Amino acid sequence: MDPGLSAGDSRATVETARCRPSAVRHCHLSQIMGEIGSIAGLLDLASRSYFTEPRGRWVFRGLSSIEYSLVPTVGRNPPAPSSRSGFERSVFNTFQRKAYGLLPTLPVNDWELLALARHHGLLTRLLDWTHNLLVAVYFAVADNTGMDGQVFALAARAAAKEDIERMAPFGISQPVKYYPKTVTPRIRAQEGLFVACADLEVPLEHALPADWHIERLTIPAARKEHLRYELYRIGVHESSLFPGLDGLAARIRWQHAVSPPFTPKTER
Repeated sequence: MDPGLSAGDSRATVETARCRPSAVRHCHLSQIMGEIGSIAGLLDLASRSYFTEPRGRWVFRGLSSIEYSLVPTVGRNPPAPSSRSGFERSVFNTFQRKAYGLLPTLPVNDWELLALARHHGLLTRLLDWTHNLLVAVYFAVADNTGMDGQVFALAARAAAKEDIERMAPFGISQPVKYYPKTVTPRIRAQEGLFVACADLEVPLEHALPADWHIERLTIPAARKEHLRYELYRIGVHESSLFPGLDGLAARIRWQHAVSPPFTPKTER
């Protein structure tokens, strides 16, 4: 594939995985891949694919390294002394005991507390996703600048919220999409939601429900700086995604360190 190939190029294809009912647990990605070379090219591709369906049908997740997979944080660390699920419950129960004294409003169930815990960095079975494709691209290009990044696109119908909340998050038998009631400024800015994984150590892309579909686009390391600058120019940056002084300071720090030689010299 040409180094400059963009997602909008007619030669670009998208890596896909589609699970058959008989292969729900271990569906593997094909080796056909597409690349994101520019925001214009990406939006052209999206207008012919992801944007042709109602908003929410497709959700997105960006990873800054091609070597990362869709394993939740609780499944990435070295094996716990007991079982992985036992380690997960121990971490969650400790958070539950200690956090209640710090919360102005108590979560109504374990799902809400689990979402809050993930938001604050606890190891959980939840993976962060977004409705906004450009937000996913930001997270794919912001770090590991010397490594290729990737963006996953997931088509997954959501179960009714009432049905999900009748299930215990620690006893689900297949992945589910979850929209938390507690919407923080960061979740709102990032248009976020979660996918709760059933298999803690198995990448989500290898454990899809039969009616879920996943695609993957890669981002060459050489295009990361260019894409991040394009995102910045259209308002997708640290201070828009991380509301508050920390996000503002991070955006200003990056803005004054970047040198965009790829922009026209006539630009003002």
